[in-house]
Amino acid sequence: MSGHETGLTPVARNQSLATQTRVRPGAEVLVEGELSPFEHERIFQILKKRFTVSQPSYIELSDENLATRINITFRHQYDSSFFTQVFREGWRDLKGILKEVRHRRGGAGAAFVVVFVDDSTKLVFKIGLLDSDQVSSALDQIGHLTSIFKKIADSWTAKEPLAVFECIFDGPTDRWHEFRGHGFSGQPSLRFDEEKFVWTTAQ
Repeated sequence: MSGHETGLTPVARNQSLATQTRVRPGAEVLVEGELSPFEHERIFQILKKRFTVSQPSYIELSDENLATRINITFRHQYDSSFFTQVFREGWRDLKGILKEVRHRRGGAGAAFVVVFVDDSTKLVFKIGLLDSDQVSSALDQIGHLTSIFKKIADSWTAKEPLAVFECIFDGPTDRWHEFRGHGFSGQPSLRFDEEKFVWTTAQ
């Protein structure tokens, strides 16, 4: 079929095919405890716009101090492009519903784990039992730490790379801290010393 018959030039056809076959990054949601039907569907629909994602799955929550813990994993590198291109509007919407989940739980509490996984590295942000304002700040800050995290990750210069990085949000100081690193082959856990800007063996 010619370009005249389709109304498209060969270049336009090729661009259309490339767009159709572009692979979306994946995302997964694991809920410990329960969500309302509205919360479940809202999270799923937000992620569905930009990611290959299944319906959230559920397991029993073992922490009696919480009502809900939501674990969201993005199969994408943690970098600025995630927040400015891949998931710019969706990230704002997702933060909104997560903040709403926390607000609705009141004193019962809700916790969140946001994970970024690429080919070689897993980064885990842990938000524990905090009040609504602290949860809101923690979620907002995740989108602005990409350059800082890169410096922290790049400061590890040993031959054996670190496979997993973890950090925890501290409500009273309003900051992400306690960066930990774990290797591939059973090496001891490491802690990042922010004052000396070096990795040390975790105590």
